[in-house]
Amino acid sequence: MERKKSLGQCFLEDRNILALEARLANPEHKTVLEIGPGDGRLTDAILALGPSKVIAVEKDARFAEALRQKYPTSKEVQIIEADFLEFEPPSFVFRLAAMKFDLAVLMVQKEFAQKMIAKPGERNYGRLSVTSQIAFEIKLERTVLRHLFRPMPEVDSAIIVLKPTGIRLTQLQENVIRWLFQHKNKTVRNALLDSKMFDAAELARLGPLLKRRARTLSKEECLAIAAGLLNV
Repeated sequence: MERKKSLGQCFLEDRNILALEARLANPEHKTVLEIGPGDGRLTDAILALGPSKVIAVEKDARFAEALRQKYPTSKEVQIIEADFLEFEPPSFVFRLAAMKFDLAVLMVQKEFAQKMIAKPGERNYGRLSVTSQIAFEIKLERTVLRHLFRPMPEVDSAIIVLKPTGIRLTQLQENVIRWLFQHKNKTVRNALLDSKMFDAAELARLGPLLKRRARTLSKEECLAIAAGLLNV
């Protein structure tokens, strides 16, 4: 079946890596949500490890129909034809953070994975890094080179494993992190003043943190700033 470039369809050809993804998910006797199953090659690898159920969400109607034909009477596989990203919130990672699950195994662009695990002061460190690391324990399991996909994408990928921390950000915490990292090279004082939500007197309670550059703040310091602004 021809892949649709508009949907970014690039399928992994390496069966060993498919098997690795399935093993990392540890699916035995569990319900597995598979996003974008395509032709079912990863679905097969997951089923081989004995899950209680695989819920496969596929946006492409052609592949969804092919999957229904591939697993016509299976009690272990449920095919849902839908776009996972149509639901709020729109960001994939933030959507996951709002769900209840034990573990997630994701194949993402390598650069995206590097942003998720970046540390304060590193070039890739930003809002995604902070919010991801608050919501999840993150492990970059391995890089997957582009030539292992067909058609070959323009960039390498990476497999990451996420384990929820159980921490859910409040609206204020989300807003403060966003304001801080909209201009991450600014000081905390200037970044928060630019938000138009606080004046200099209100920010004074943050003390020495005001002089820090947002890009140097740890996730704990970001949460401390939000806590300091809670009653402003």
